[in-house]
Amino acid sequence: MSAQQVNPAAAPTVTDDAHDTTARAIHAYLQHLQEKRQLSLHTVDGYRRDLEHLKIFCLKNAVADCATLQPHHIRMLIAERHRQGSQSKSLQRLLASLRGLFRFLIQQKKMDLNPAVGIRPPKGEKRLPHTLDVDQMQQLLDIRDDDPLAIRDRAILELFYSSGLRLAELASLDLV
Repeated sequence: MSAQQVNPAAAPTVTDDAHDTTARAIHAYLQHLQEKRQLSLHTVDGYRRDLEHLKIFCLKNAVADCATLQPHHIRMLIAERHRQGSQSKSLQRLLASLRGLFRFLIQQKKMDLNPAVGIRPPKGEKRLPHTLDVDQMQQLLDIRDDDPLAIRDRAILELFYSSGLRLAELASLDLV
């Protein structure tokens, strides 16, 4: 077996005869990603890990075939993963994996509608910008040049630092 093929031994580990349909669908999708779309082994492995969560969810919720899932099932899966501590970026990737799987199943005529379309993950934390400390700002303001451009640059930096303007607001100022 070449390094570019999906290794059946590396396929998801949850096994149950009632859920073979889901396992086969996921395996076929992973092979499609590798052979037809030629995605990297690492990318396919990421999809495999995400879709393992779907298999576990189907097993726990007595869903024998992932092609019968409805949007409320997908919301339940996302909520469960969120409660377990998955971050928003991981949930976004999980949803992308699910949408891709369902799109593949629709192309294969195994289902009619994609239950993951229109479902959004919880919003992630907004990161605050990093700020300069006083010493760093003082180094920037220590421009000791009488060149008009240096004087302009110092004035811009002082205004930017002291006013709290955003860069776009500062750039849009009309000084005439």
